[in-house]
Amino acid sequence: MYTQTKILVIGFDDSETRRAANALSSERYEVIVARDWKRGLRELYGERPQALILLSESNNEIDPIAWGEVELVRSLSDIPVIIVADQATRSSLQAALDLGVAGFLVRPFDWRTLSDRLATALERPSRNASFPQPDFRHENLCIEWRRFEVRVDGELVRLSPIEFKLLALLVEREGEVVTHSEILARVWGANYDLSDRRNVKLYIWYLRKKLERDPSRPRWIITRNGLGYIFSANGGSSDDYRDTPRERTPALAARAS
Repeated sequence: MYTQTKILVIGFDDSETRRAANALSSERYEVIVARDWKRGLRELYGERPQALILLSESNNEIDPIAWGEVELVRSLSDIPVIIVADQATRSSLQAALDLGVAGFLVRPFDWRTLSDRLATALERPSRNASFPQPDFRHENLCIEWRRFEVRVDGELVRLSPIEFKLLALLVEREGEVVTHSEILARVWGANYDLSDRRNVKLYIWYLRKKLERDPSRPRWIITRNGLGYIFSANGGSSDDYRDTPRERTPALAARAS
């Protein structure tokens, strides 16, 4: 039985999104369309597409928040990502390179070029999206991976892409120590200075402020001095519960969040 290759298209302009869907459908792809990031992430989880095409907002270079969403996609799946934008600046091309983007096209472009780039990207082996399973529900904390939502005491908690990536990693390794260097490599990327623990400590504190009833005496995210952190459903005590970082935002943290 013939199975079509699923392509997720996230677009913000209805006309361009329709053209992309029609062009890809004519190439016998199964096209899934999302008109905002939240729906796109849900489709990424629910439909498990083989590639993602991002049609960025016209007349607006991809902003840091959009790059954060692209980074979240790359942390959850290694499917090819192709970006269409109005311009290719040095910073945008560097960001695309750092995130392993398979293609970067500048408007106006030939739809045939997009199709060719997609076909080339799909020839490279990739794994399916990887998410912690199943949804986490325990005591007052609920994490729904399909919806990319976190609730504490029934109230929706908004996490940045970096915070969500960090939480996903910790929950995936529940009960195990996740080292500082592994967190840096998995969340910020292997090109980041793996000896610099400031961002790890800062974002752990951000998560604790949002998830814990008393961030200074954490219930969920436990510190192991000199090693890293444990996500513990059974609770525990941190080695450094009195040690809370100053409210500062390193350059990378500000850019990544």
